[in-house]
Amino acid sequence: MPGENTWTRADGSWRTVSPDMASEDLRKFLIANEKWSPSQLKESFKLYEKFVSCQDSYVAPLITDALCHLDHALRIYGPRSVVCSYNGGKDAVVIFHLLRAAIAHYHYKKVKTNPQVKLERPRVIYFDHKDEFPDILELLRDSVCKYDLDMIAFEEGTSFSDGLKLLIDHNVVPGTEHAIPTSFVLGTRSSDPNAGDQGYFAPSSLYMPAFMRVNPILKWNYGHVWHFLRLFKLPYCTLYDQGYTSLGTKKDTFPCPALAVAGSSNGIDVPRFWPAYMLQDWDLERAGRKKKNKQKSLPPPLPRNDSQKSLETNMSTITDLGASERRNIQVPMSIVNASPTSEEGTINTVGGDSFISDGVRRTVGLLIIGDEILKGLTADVNTQAAAKELRTQNVPLTKVAVVSDCPDSIVNEIKRLQREVDVVITSGGVGPTHDDVTIKSVAKALNKQMVLHEGMAKLLQEKMGKSVRKNNATLTQAQTKMATLPSNAKLRYISGDTNDWPTLQCHNIFILPGVPQFFAKNMKDLAKFLSTQLERSATYKVVLSVDEASIVSILNDAVEHHPNVNFGSYPFIGRPDFQTVLTLEGRIVDDDIAIGNSLTKEEMDQNVKRALDDLIHELENNEGGSVLRVDNDDGLFF
Repeated sequence: MPGENTWTRADGSWRTVSPDMASEDLRKFLIANEKWSPSQLKESFKLYEKFVSCQDSYVAPLITDALCHLDHALRIYGPRSVVCSYNGGKDAVVIFHLLRAAIAHYHYKKVKTNPQVKLERPRVIYFDHKDEFPDILELLRDSVCKYDLDMIAFEEGTSFSDGLKLLIDHNVVPGTEHAIPTSFVLGTRSSDPNAGDQGYFAPSSLYMPAFMRVNPILKWNYGHVWHFLRLFKLPYCTLYDQGYTSLGTKKDTFPCPALAVAGSSNGIDVPRFWPAYMLQDWDLERAGRKKKNKQKSLPPPLPRNDSQKSLETNMSTITDLGASERRNIQVPMSIVNASPTSEEGTINTVGGDSFISDGVRRTVGLLIIGDEILKGLTADVNTQAAAKELRTQNVPLTKVAVVSDCPDSIVNEIKRLQREVDVVITSGGVGPTHDDVTIKSVAKALNKQMVLHEGMAKLLQEKMGKSVRKNNATLTQAQTKMATLPSNAKLRYISGDTNDWPTLQCHNIFILPGVPQFFAKNMKDLAKFLSTQLERSATYKVVLSVDEASIVSILNDAVEHHPNVNFGSYPFIGRPDFQTVLTLEGRIVDDDIAIGNSLTKEEMDQNVKRALDDLIHELENNEGGSVLRVDNDDGLFF
């Protein structure tokens, strides 16, 4: 029976398919595709030109890369057989706009050589669901009408495999039985639970019909997705502005608890939520999705006062942050207080860069790497050094593992430690020689690419190759290897002295040398660094598309009303991607209390969250769309 969401446009641009249709009717239904309207073809080509001329250093290389892969898909399969999986989620919106731009470019090239060629509309597919959000359907229908798409919507109850098989089996040359190979453009990112080891082009699984998966945004992260959508002002589902960060169905999806701020409804405190692009910890992207996996710890909900605790309600209650006139979203308390999950089990992170996120002591695991240790050729003195320094700083060391120089062993142990501890410290296996494989193994464990790190390259030239720099030559082979790091690598001067050699941090992994005297020095500084994180509040870095001068009054008001928050404003002149970066961090000492009495981390975090809430509210009201993203890296190096 047709679902309640069944909808078919008279012009054939949206066709709802039932598996019960007669075979001949089904074939005609599936292959029918009208000419793309000239106006939408032209508009989509203009979007392509905007994409290729983008100078935004944060997303431009990724856009170029995605368009390149889509161009290859169109060259090999043709527009009819490059079908976009368009379910209305943020990733699907990204690939849809990239694909329609790429198809317009493809058509423009074809017309030059064959003016009579049929310029078919972009093909998109959607699988209806009885628990679909109406907001998703509204976006899809608006997209079909606005961009003149060829939408094949499979009736409620049609499985993904069955729907694709119908489309593939009937994707034939008109008037013949000759099947045309089919590809589907997907919004898969490497951080997705189902991404596995897929590449940009990946054949379907053996249990599925035969087709090619095209993954143009495989290397994008959560921040890239939102920066792209807001930079080009592309429409997305309104649920994302209500705190949803990952969309499933109405029964298994709720606003992300990490975005909850206080609000009220009919006199009862209930949470409201920041928009999805405000999420700082991108590992919490799926925190609003019901899962049955192990959980990742979230900071506890803000405390309630006694009167609030006495309220009998099944809704979550969060300390009031004011601004109660803003939209409230009701969500079950079990979801707000629940911990987010990962398909891979528990994920313990340092957040952006912070060791402590909720005032609870976090645990450290030490990974000793080296065949010489396992063979008894060298004594392991680094474990003792680490244990001593961490104990001195009251930082618990709970796991120690020793592995060989085998990359697979290192990768497997890192993944195991990440399920059991919050911070991983490695010792050994770094350097320019063939058996120095730690850094590559860390990249593989974190599913990150190895890229040339400009900061490290410059540092190596300054400290190890001044003659190379004077001669204006390139890096040596050894220097190039040492400067090639995981894409999320950061150089940490944790000792506070920029003349010291920096410590390499990749997410929650700190990579230290294995030479005992160097390890001991680094470990001493690192232990102090980790212990001081107990006193840090949550730190936010807000990336804006507007210049600093346009937000002076908004920023001054925020500073005046939130004296217990440190604000930073950093203009970036001549940057095409953003113009201003704002930072917010809680002050540990309250001006209104006696010196020496410090605020708790929970109090500092609440102060920062109140300030950020007011600031974003004013920015959106006065400089709408200016917030590109909230970065999960609190450094100012781009």
